[in-house]
Amino acid sequence: MHNRFKSITQFAQWLSPKVDNYAFVPLTSSQTNSPDLLGGNAFAPSKPPLSRRFGTPPLLTVWLWLSPSLVVVLALALIFRPAVKDDGVLNPYICKPKAQASTLAMMCEEDPKTADWTMKADTYELGLDRHLTHKQCDNIFPGLYLEADRARDYWKARGGITTADLDAAEEKGQARAMIIDNRLYVKSYSDEQQGTRTKATLAGIHEALIGSLEPVPDVEFVIMTGDTGLVSGAPWVLGRKEDEETLTLMPDYGFWSWPEPGVGSFLEVQDKTKLYEANLTWKQKIPKLFWRGAMMVDIRKELWEVAKDYAWGEVSDLDWLDKDAMQAALLTPEEHCQYKFLGHVEGWAYSGRLKYLQQCRSVVVAHKMKYLQHFHHLFNSDPKSPDQNIVISPGRNFDELPATMEALLKDDARAEKIADNSYNFYRHWLSPASVDCYWRRLIQRWAEVQNFEPVLTRNSTSYESFILLGKTHWIPY
Repeated sequence: MHNRFKSITQFAQWLSPKVDNYAFVPLTSSQTNSPDLLGGNAFAPSKPPLSRRFGTPPLLTVWLWLSPSLVVVLALALIFRPAVKDDGVLNPYICKPKAQASTLAMMCEEDPKTADWTMKADTYELGLDRHLTHKQCDNIFPGLYLEADRARDYWKARGGITTADLDAAEEKGQARAMIIDNRLYVKSYSDEQQGTRTKATLAGIHEALIGSLEPVPDVEFVIMTGDTGLVSGAPWVLGRKEDEETLTLMPDYGFWSWPEPGVGSFLEVQDKTKLYEANLTWKQKIPKLFWRGAMMVDIRKELWEVAKDYAWGEVSDLDWLDKDAMQAALLTPEEHCQYKFLGHVEGWAYSGRLKYLQQCRSVVVAHKMKYLQHFHHLFNSDPKSPDQNIVISPGRNFDELPATMEALLKDDARAEKIADNSYNFYRHWLSPASVDCYWRRLIQRWAEVQNFEPVLTRNSTSYESFILLGKTHWIPY
């Protein structure tokens, strides 16, 4: 076009049809001041105008027809445009759950016709998702809720939970609380058993509630946060013996935080142990059985008596009253990961240390435990199983520990496999998401056997006020 037309006049002549009675007069500087053109048209007819032969120019006609259509097409394209592909973390709620899921991708139907997403966030962990639905909890943590289901069945067979059961439990419990419309209220509180234990337990329940995408039923309950649950009424407890069927197991307070020994929140422990393990190979780990703590019960003394005569034994006492010795000898949870083998032994009752040990890529070696926690049924101590995730020394207490350790040291590949199983298994099954799911399931099961309706009164304090003031009653001013 640039080579063909030398002026606008030439382009206009090409664009318009030839009309016999019109002649185009180029507009030049010499003609601009011509008297004949002043007040007239730049394109002057040489003859009186006659009717046009072709009417509107064809290109203009085509444009007049096309432009409205293009506007309509563009508008429809904007309205029905496909959703923008999300470059962030995959949304788990658009996916159909699958049983035994261990990764988020496994929860989703990988059908390119219906799925318009990509998994780009390699750091995403299901165990950190605090907003799983009840159905997703079932599929991601199948079998986790055995103890909640057992307690439901026990009380159902006995006619359900009454207010008298809670009254009896409250006499020896640390807090009585209720959930109304998905909100937590505290009716009574005792700062026995280190008040932070009870506060941490209530905080864990509160987090499970605010993270729930679905409503939970209204319930009332009593929690005991001592090492041993007292068989009185129908309390929620941290641990129980096999025959203490009236006790309902709840997650340990340390799954939220345990400040007294300086452990921090459970999520902090998971983060720090993961970072520590990332810079440590199995061959670099110390091939010894490590345990350090207060020798306050006979079974811990037995562990020391057995282990002290072997090169693999690194078991020692820790005096909690000697602060200088504590500073020198105490290891952080992540520093435990430098050992291939970590000993676990109960104290007055269950020991809250186990969940921290299981965050290391190490072999946890324990005795046959007398106390159960809400996750103990997940142990796989079968030496013939490829999925073994813990070693339970056979026999009485640690009587057969030497033979157990000799077998592990002799077969280093087997020991490494157990350590891998433990690390991958318990980081998922003891994750913040699993704890939230268990809390919500426990509340559901409790409501099924609660034969009264909780009533909110002025004597109940909202969790938000309680956690700030540390009490349930005060004088307003």
